[in-house]
Amino acid sequence: MKLGITGTRSGMTPQQSVTLSQLLQQLEGNQLHHGDCVGVDAEVALLAQSLSYELVCHPPIKPELRAWVQSDQQREPISYFARNRNIVMECDLLLVVPYQSEHQTQGGTWYTHDYALKKGRDVIVIWPDGNMTSHIKSGIDTQHDVP
Repeated sequence: MKLGITGTRSGMTPQQSVTLSQLLQQLEGNQLHHGDCVGVDAEVALLAQSLSYELVCHPPIKPELRAWVQSDQQREPISYFARNRNIVMECDLLLVVPYQSEHQTQGGTWYTHDYALKKGRDVIVIWPDGNMTSHIKSGIDTQHDVP
């Protein structure tokens, strides 16, 4: 299964980190598509790499916020929103790790979340308190023993 990640440049809360770590271990993922920005992208990419996921980097054209995580594959650098759309289109399941505790109408994380739902992708949101909300159509089992 190909996973995609989108999230805050502020990084994960400790609760999000625990939930995400457990989820990555329990899902049958073998590839992670990430945007190579500081914060959630880099944190999750390094965690997935430690679990033997293949990393596919979708870097932004602007290098200021890049994390420069060593990846197995790298796509051409493009704009943030185009890159986020490509991550959605290349994954089976999008993991969303927001800074906020409720849906927002602006920002790259929520843009990517909404685009994934529009395109019919499976989505799991991991909230700052570590709880999850899933929008699953494909039958992926998300009933895991996580906080």
